[in-house]
Amino acid sequence: MKELAHVNGVVTEIDDAYISINDRGLQFGDGVYEVARSYDGRLWALERHFERFERSLKEIWLDHVSMDYVRKAVVETYAASRIPNALVYWQATRGVSERDYAFDDKTKPTLIVTARHMYTLNPTHRTDGVSVVTHSEIRWARVDIKSLNLLGNMIAKRAARDAGAFEAVFVKDGVMTEGASTSLFIIRDGELVTREEGHHILPGVTRAVVIECANELGLNVRLEPYTLDDLLAADEAMLTGTTFGVYSIVNVDGKAIGTGKPGRLVRRLDQRYHERVHEGRE
Repeated sequence: MKELAHVNGVVTEIDDAYISINDRGLQFGDGVYEVARSYDGRLWALERHFERFERSLKEIWLDHVSMDYVRKAVVETYAASRIPNALVYWQATRGVSERDYAFDDKTKPTLIVTARHMYTLNPTHRTDGVSVVTHSEIRWARVDIKSLNLLGNMIAKRAARDAGAFEAVFVKDGVMTEGASTSLFIIRDGELVTREEGHHILPGVTRAVVIECANELGLNVRLEPYTLDDLLAADEAMLTGTTFGVYSIVNVDGKAIGTGKPGRLVRRLDQRYHERVHEGRE
């Protein structure tokens, strides 16, 4: 089992991979990416990730990237790694050109795929829940595009780490958006509430599966704005993400959510989500 990188058709071990210093992904963050994980040798929700990747490509006019080639590169790089539980990243940049804000549509894109071992998750995050801190929304205005421009996310993640929290959740003008690398939900009066899709949130793959889980369980789902006060007063709250699935939020900025322990409905959603993973119901 080896951690591998694929760069424009050349597959090497991670440390041997390289790109040009003039690649626009490096110079401008001019590109988009995706990440999927595998469970026991099977990549989870892969087609959903490919669909979102294709949308991101089109939003930045990188629509001449061949999705057939992307699919082949991702699947074959992962298979060659032989890592049962892996994180697989892929990203496309606009490619190599002179350093200029303007770009040529004919520039050949760069495709990078990496397959790495899935890091060990802290089991108490799932059983006991996690804490989060709020952070002002400092990202660019098109976070629905899964771009390489992640400086705002990084700054918020650092603030969360410095506060001893698992995640930072963004708030703009008193209204919640999402986590720095996660989707955000609250539960009030037995209903699941999360933001409506738009330029202000990333349409999370795990978020979509969890909404389907809620429908299966007969829970009403509301897609609408909600405030920081709504989050703090919620009966339950949770984060979703590709690497871990569902985590209950038990504390926000030092204030307990609900009972301060994972609630009944989050536990049910967590259980249903992992049932779907093990059954392969993507």
